[in-house]
Amino acid sequence: MLVLHSRTKEAIDTFIKAPAHATMLVGPDGIGKGAVAYMLAGALLSISEDVLEARQGFKHIKPDEKNTISIETVRLLQQFVKLKTTGRAPIRRVVVIEHADRMTTEAQNAFLKLLEEPPADTAIIITVAHVTALLATIRSRVQQLTITPPPKELLMQHFAKQPTDRVMQAFFLSGGLPGLMSALLAEDATHPLVTSVAEAKQILQQPLFERLLHIETLSKQKDQAVLLCEALERIASAGLQQAAGKDDTVRLRKWHTILKESHAAKQAFRANGNTKLIMTNLLLRI
Repeated sequence: MLVLHSRTKEAIDTFIKAPAHATMLVGPDGIGKGAVAYMLAGALLSISEDVLEARQGFKHIKPDEKNTISIETVRLLQQFVKLKTTGRAPIRRVVVIEHADRMTTEAQNAFLKLLEEPPADTAIIITVAHVTALLATIRSRVQQLTITPPPKELLMQHFAKQPTDRVMQAFFLSGGLPGLMSALLAEDATHPLVTSVAEAKQILQQPLFERLLHIETLSKQKDQAVLLCEALERIASAGLQQAAGKDDTVRLRKWHTILKESHAAKQAFRANGNTKLIMTNLLLRI
């Protein structure tokens, strides 16, 4: 069962009553956009989410091992939506594209052609963390549905069966994002953000020499390096809140430094800085 903000619930109810042929779910990574997309797909096809993958009228696309969605993938999608569907329901086929903002420019141009002439029996649901990474022409052709983070009280109630201290820690680490919070509590090693948090914790516990051994690997995996910076930010934010509650000035300074340096590293990545140099600088300073 999903935990949703009341505004998100209202938007979902409105969508199900009058579904658009192309919808963009917007929210930060970890908020649960993928889970909402699956829920909507199940509702539109009138089947359980558990059997969606086995349904011929369902297609699920996500980034490949390079963390991108290629033009080849979109071309296969174009062929998929040309196939005939059976039945009388208005929507008989659903396509879910997770992290659509990771489509290459060529893939986006190919996807745009699909949006310009959408099949009448098909609903396309895409999830996006960074809206500006999509072409303006794509954004103008999709209905936007923003996923709002639920209030803390609702999250605490939703996870009430878990130990309170674990729930609080997961809340601080996730920044109140229910998808990531659920993955942290379940210790889901397949979730990339959970893996990054575990790696960040390990790095913070290591002496400088061992810490620097990670640089060579991270320098070849920019996406993983960015996720590590985000994980360090999450851990530092959680540490700051806990240290503030205990009036621990030493730990406050420590976590503030880690937060500041992690944020600076993320900004450097946005400016297309050298991965090895950014990570060396970060791991030396935290």
